Amino acid sequence: MKDTSAYSLKGLAIAVLAVLFSAICSFAQNPAGVYKITVKCGRLSKNADRAFKGSTLYLKKHNFSSQETTVIDSAVINRRKAVFYGPSYPLDTKASQDNVFTAGQFEVCDSEGTLFSFFYSSVNGDSFSTTFRHRLSASEHFYTWETDGNKATFGKENIYYLDFQNYLSLRDICVSQDSSEALAAEYTVNTLYPGTEKAVIKRILFQAEKNAPGSLTCILLDFALNGFTSQQSSQLPMIADERLLYTSFWKKHIDLFLDKFKLSKESVRNMVIDYLMENRYLTDPKMRAATAMECFRRYSSSVVMGCEGSAVYAAEKYILGNDAVSEKDRAEAAWFVTVNKGTLVGAKAPELNLKDTAGVTHSIKEMMGTYSIIYFYSDDCNYCKEETPKFIKFLDNYDFSMLNVMTVYTGTDSEAWKKYVRDNFTTMNPLVNWIHVADIDRESRFPVDYGVVSTPKMFLLDQSLRIMGRGILTPTLSRILEDEKQNTIKANDYLYTIFSVPNDNPQTFEETEETWKGLVDRIYHGSNSSEENYRRLMRQTFMNLYFRENQDGPTQETAAYLGQKYILDMSERWEDTVFVESVRSAVKYVTMNRPDSKAENLLLYDIADNPSELLPNDGKYKVLFFYRSDCGVCKQAVSDVKSAWKKYGRQVDFIGIYAGENISSWRKFVVDNNLEFRQLYDKDHRARLEEYYYVESVPQILLVNPDNTIRIKDFKEGMEYELEDQLSFIVPEKTKKK
Repeated sequence: MKDTSAYSLKGLAIAVLAVLFSAICSFAQNPAGVYKITVKCGRLSKNADRAFKGSTLYLKKHNFSSQETTVIDSAVINRRKAVFYGPSYPLDTKASQDNVFTAGQFEVCDSEGTLFSFFYSSVNGDSFSTTFRHRLSASEHFYTWETDGNKATFGKENIYYLDFQNYLSLRDICVSQDSSEALAAEYTVNTLYPGTEKAVIKRILFQAEKNAPGSLTCILLDFALNGFTSQQSSQLPMIADERLLYTSFWKKHIDLFLDKFKLSKESVRNMVIDYLMENRYLTDPKMRAATAMECFRRYSSSVVMGCEGSAVYAAEKYILGNDAVSEKDRAEAAWFVTVNKGTLVGAKAPELNLKDTAGVTHSIKEMMGTYSIIYFYSDDCNYCKEETPKFIKFLDNYDFSMLNVMTVYTGTDSEAWKKYVRDNFTTMNPLVNWIHVADIDRESRFPVDYGVVSTPKMFLLDQSLRIMGRGILTPTLSRILEDEKQNTIKANDYLYTIFSVPNDNPQTFEETEETWKGLVDRIYHGSNSSEENYRRLMRQTFMNLYFRENQDGPTQETAAYLGQKYILDMSERWEDTVFVESVRSAVKYVTMNRPDSKAENLLLYDIADNPSELLPNDGKYKVLFFYRSDCGVCKQAVSDVKSAWKKYGRQVDFIGIYAGENISSWRKFVVDNNLEFRQLYDKDHRARLEEYYYVESVPQILLVNPDNTIRIKDFKEGMEYELEDQLSFIVPEKTKKK
């Protein structure tokens, strides 16, 4: 048999605990006053928009940051009246402010929607008591809401707020309807609120500022009248007013402010975020958290490319470590940072090592063209089926500079991938280099590194593999590259204008060289206004000078001057390390073994490993031929040098110098090519050949005078004719080898 007394005691204990818990919760929230809101429905009419009798009304509070609405209270209409009554709380309550009566904007609703809104400003007192009345118009077509300011306690601002709502309601009906009701509304609005919209709001604002200064209604009306303009920077503190978090125009305030900077550079947008977050008025932790989230969401969802960087900035600086931000919001920001931070515009593209259809691993570091594209796709993606043909059509018509394309299949079906590549990725454009890769076995983390949560997704990279475009589609890709093309054309036109001056001014070699170097200095100072201009013009100027068709002394020397002073000595300003290294090699080539400089006599070894001087004092001219056995170009050069040796080998000393590492391969090369003139190599790098002669790029040929000064450097262009032509001037006919 059950012990009912025990159960009774147990039930009593539970009830006591529940009461204590309720009391503790109430004490923790620490109510400061009470609210009493009376809603009088007025006399009913068959033409009234709502029949209130027996209905339930709800008191709601809307958080315009989280976009969530909370019911604070409810009341049933009895005898045309409903009363909401309960405790009010200060804004700094530690409990959630969304479900209690604190300062902010509230709505009175029935089952069909909102009847009207009102404000409670706790700065005027902790208790709030007011009456709202529903009144039909004289024509009984429309009703308005009113309040008796004389009987209201700390609620006078709602007299003017209701006026504003009534005006907007009637105006909207006039605009949206073309009926007798609309005509009646137009008559009513013109009778109750004569004048233009601006004049009406100004009139209501004047009364509000006079009778309810500092109220939320004043802020709202001022905002409605003036918006947020650059001339009204004093309105910025309004964003920091704690009461505004629970009003419909707080978010509009921030949106209008941020709108002015959405097309600005990332540094400017980030500065604006700091300006909002660090202003001295924004002291409430919850208000700071909400403002930070607004900045984050505004930029994270923006369609303007590049705004993601500002979203990451706001998240990392003001959200992720902020306990005032809800756990849900922190998780949202953390995920966005994870999938976007590594691929922001201007960031170095994350490493990508994937296998092609033959199983060979490729890296994005292999993509050394002027521009590179990474295109993520899937064979079963309908959007990809629409985008891929547009992409291929763009590539077919592309006519700018070398373009590398790495297509990344995001699926796991190897056969479907290979078929998609065969069927879709075909273009005859010689400017396009393809690499088709995938991660069939899911061994990499490319979806996280590149934020690939859907396809298609495309990235455009510059020469240094920095991201120029992210999440773009073909039209945007085309526009960016067209802009780049036009900028390059403008740069070339500018450089042509600059460097055409010395060509029209006959001067001596030294004077021309100094003039050209002065022009390089001028270009640098003119381009230094931004990093982008600096890199574009310095790169283009160097390339134009170094690879000029007529590589005379001034252009080569000027290229070396520019490369050393404005690229190598400023290497920290260049992310494109490949370009910097190529410049380093080019400068070394120009500055080493200049004509009239002394050639270094080194102790090398012949093919039989016997020591031999490179430049013996035998009174002969010497042809130094640097080559490698694995160099394709060197094979043609060997033929040219052999031809010259057959004609001038008796008077001129021909020396082949091996610049490679594989000695066995070299010996075989000498035998196979029947190289009968002297062959040497730097055994174990004892002579440090690379320190005295430029051997990074072969073949290289030097013509050396009997006194070991360098007469001519390099015969790459028209090698056979140039070399034999030069030798014909210095070798008497009778001494030529028959």
